[in-house]
Amino acid sequence: MQLPRLKRGTGGARKSLRLEITVALAIKLLALYAVWYFFFSHPAIHSMTDGMDPDRVAAALIAQPPTKINEPHEESHK
Repeated sequence: MQLPRLKRGTGGARKSLRLEITVALAIKLLALYAVWYFFFSHPAIHSMTDGMDPDRVAAALIAQPPTKINEPHEESHK
């Protein structure tokens, strides 16, 4: 049993596929931009950023978390 061979002269179908992929990617990029603009471009409360020192924020983000001292747990099963 042989598989049917594809015709090499299908330039119209190839252009249609290219156009369809381009339009789909453009719509997705617009959707991503809309999500970013409406949810992430502006702070929810404008007073959230008042008085924030960028160096202090960066130091807090980069700093290592404090180490926890492991205390022995009490045995619950005796």
